[in-house]
Amino acid sequence: MAETGLTKNQILSQLSKSPHGKLREYVDAGMMAAIQEPEFLAHLIAWDRMNGQIRDAKVALPVVSLMAPGYPEELTSNSLAHIGLLGPRELLRAYRFALEVRPAGRMRKLRSLVEIYLRAKESDRRNWNRLALQHRKTLKELYAVAHIKPSADADAILFKGSRPVGSVFEVVARLKDLPPEEAASEIVSRKIPFLIALGALGAKAKDTALLLALIGRMSATELVTNTKMLEKMGVKSNPALRGAFEEALKKAATSKANVLKTTRAAEAVDDEGLKEKLRGLQDKQLQSMGVEGNWLVLGDKSGSMQRAIEVAKQIAATLAKMVKGKVWLVFFDTQPQSLDVTHTPLDAIQKATQYIRANGGTSIGCGLQRMLEAKEEIDGIAIVSDGGENTAPWFHQVYPRYAAFAGKEPTVYLYHCGCRDLNFHRSMQSAGIDMQVIEIDESIDFYSLPNLVSTMRTNRYSLVDEVMATKLLKLEDVFDMATEKEAA
Repeated sequence: MAETGLTKNQILSQLSKSPHGKLREYVDAGMMAAIQEPEFLAHLIAWDRMNGQIRDAKVALPVVSLMAPGYPEELTSNSLAHIGLLGPRELLRAYRFALEVRPAGRMRKLRSLVEIYLRAKESDRRNWNRLALQHRKTLKELYAVAHIKPSADADAILFKGSRPVGSVFEVVARLKDLPPEEAASEIVSRKIPFLIALGALGAKAKDTALLLALIGRMSATELVTNTKMLEKMGVKSNPALRGAFEEALKKAATSKANVLKTTRAAEAVDDEGLKEKLRGLQDKQLQSMGVEGNWLVLGDKSGSMQRAIEVAKQIAATLAKMVKGKVWLVFFDTQPQSLDVTHTPLDAIQKATQYIRANGGTSIGCGLQRMLEAKEEIDGIAIVSDGGENTAPWFHQVYPRYAAFAGKEPTVYLYHCGCRDLNFHRSMQSAGIDMQVIEIDESIDFYSLPNLVSTMRTNRYSLVDEVMATKLLKLEDVFDMATEKEAA
């Protein structure tokens, strides 16, 4: 963070990281953003709901914005509206997080929001039973933690265990006693959620007819996150199950399944065929996240930069799947070592670069000089380094020569690894070259990188423009405000 605060692009990079459930890690950068750029943060909350891959950010950012003193009322309404759009589990996390950080003067608004949310769910009789079936424990906790009295029906179902004859609750209770074909039919016709059906069936879930029904009820995310379990239950060896699984994966490719979860699932399964299917799904997900142009990844392989070498490979492989243009990976110490990795998967990049080791001096500029001499056209540059440039050619001197050759100024991103060396930052600033810095500390793992890479653009202002063009919401956009008056 610069002494003058965070730029909009720094806010984007700071808030695009995955803290693995540690919501407090959003507080410092989020509070600074809310104070310095409140309107931008509000639009970022709206943009992130539609485009972001990090669920923690969707939960934490609206709450953190409410912590800022003097946060405008119109923007507060946007934050509350986006909290109101969360699913029950995420809403409970958001409310519990708010109880931890205590946004001054706004807890009453948050409690009122939870009541509006629950009353709206209670009033929708058509969907209430399914919601209560899937989120029984979460809903009970929401009522309790916000001190809200449930309606008579909600109280009977959630707290008193009522199972009206013929209701989905009664069907679930006797699923394990039904013949497999009948149980499968009930799961499909009643649209019983996968995890609920799985728990109700117990060991019986291994029956082929029931597994087929369960696979059919899985959401894209459930399918991906439970691939390892399905593998153990026979998906890889049973042709019917494998066919159903592969068909479900095709549907998942058109959904907003989380690419981070797909990456983890692909690493977890043992069967190479299933692993390959998941990698194919990951490729389609990354392609849908789209980054334009031709890209150069400059990876620092000077002394003590082993982590930068690995991060550069990951970024290059992610870009190779995201962009329609070309991707070059150039490792540098005082000499460049370049590879064209366009459309090349990570395992192939790993194999081609397996003998690269960290040693020698540092010339970040030599990698760009290689592109200039080869007359390769690039639109964006991702540098992975600690910024400790100590040998010519200097990047800040090569860059204007490259810009003159190409007739454009490629955007520059620094993925900062290791101890910060401010000489590179100062030389870039003195030369008037804009550079966006993304901090890659030890808490950032390779699962977070696709989300960070997806924020890169060939026009340094285009993502900010995208964010600012995203419509803000009001509470009345999310809830029937008649429900709010009843709750009040």
